[in-house]
Amino acid sequence: MLPLLSKARIMAKNIFGVFFLCFLSTHIHSQDGIDKPALDSLLKKAELTQTDGLVIYYKGKLYGEYYFGKEPKQIEAMSSTKSIVNFAIGKLITDGLIPSVDQHVYETYPEWKQGMKKDITIRQLMNHTSGMQNFPNTNIEIYPSPDFVKLALAAEITDTPGIKFSYNNKAVNLLGGIVKTLTRKRIDNYLYEKIFKPLDIEDFSWTADDDGNPHCMSGLHILPKDMAKLGQLFLNKGEWNGKQLISKEWFTETGKPNKLSPNCGLLWWISYDTTLCIIDDQQLSDLKKIGFDNKILEKLKAMKGTYPVEEYNQLFGEKIASTTKDWTTKYVPLLLANGMAVSRKEFKNINCYYTDGFLGNYMAVYPKKNLIVVRMISWESFRKGKGNEEGTGYNTFSDFFNLAAKLVK
Repeated sequence: MLPLLSKARIMAKNIFGVFFLCFLSTHIHSQDGIDKPALDSLLKKAELTQTDGLVIYYKGKLYGEYYFGKEPKQIEAMSSTKSIVNFAIGKLITDGLIPSVDQHVYETYPEWKQGMKKDITIRQLMNHTSGMQNFPNTNIEIYPSPDFVKLALAAEITDTPGIKFSYNNKAVNLLGGIVKTLTRKRIDNYLYEKIFKPLDIEDFSWTADDDGNPHCMSGLHILPKDMAKLGQLFLNKGEWNGKQLISKEWFTETGKPNKLSPNCGLLWWISYDTTLCIIDDQQLSDLKKIGFDNKILEKLKAMKGTYPVEEYNQLFGEKIASTTKDWTTKYVPLLLANGMAVSRKEFKNINCYYTDGFLGNYMAVYPKKNLIVVRMISWESFRKGKGNEEGTGYNTFSDFFNLAAKLVK
């Protein structure tokens, strides 16, 4: 492997590199299998969106690291942290500390053996169907709380477990408490010992609450190249350098689509070859029931039909998101609170498993292509260019997955 370029060489590159993109590449293998125009498009857009680090693994090897003139550094993975928490639960099962993901939470926390709490399983914490009371805005109660685990344990159950999908940060934070109770180790230390150390991941940190519990909904600060290693571990189905760190069966379980939200597995998201977005009378009726008013329903009524996802996203942006001033403040919270999307989805043929973090911190794993692509961005970089304070804007690099998928035909 080639060493990192020195600062002097970076400066020289900036001076004389009129014909080059302004990025730092530490490892470049032959172009065999990677589409050069697609790579150029991905790197150009990554640079324009203030990306701090983009890393590609291909056919089990590091293909390239790109830092766009910046120094490699730890970056918070945001909600992509959840997908790494998945590995801790898989390791518990692999080592026999719990029999399966369908174990009830009360078997770790006996005080939950009452009411609807007794029915909640670890699976439901991981696939967002626990029914736990949920404020999608983490600033309302999670971040002000001194102890994220106790906050989760004290939560009311507002929906029958297993009947509704609702993205729930509070539920995910409870997983760290389960790991600590069963292993007597904080989840960051447990992951380091069991997973990170065998992968030679040493340079990382983890944000914790006031009581010392590492956040599980977010909080992992990691080098982009090490995040990509974790993606390779996922693609390898838990094997690294000839050793099975996590059972293969765990990754099969992780990748099973949730029937209530087929683009969600166990803290990993799922992409399909074909995604159709449908707005029909039933969908409009369901949106009205959760509080969508006539103003927005009339706009959506004009969009009735079935669309390929890219066509739908473009049309939705033009007709709804850009023309509705209170879209993010009024309607998005309604959708999140009720576990709904504007359109109903139909999916065919899984092509990618991915992580999705705030600001556009992404990792895409393409098993059929033998490809991993990681994109990471810090708050500092996001605020440059077209990144807004609430975390939206051009710098989220919304077409990352589309461009990454084109790297390998």
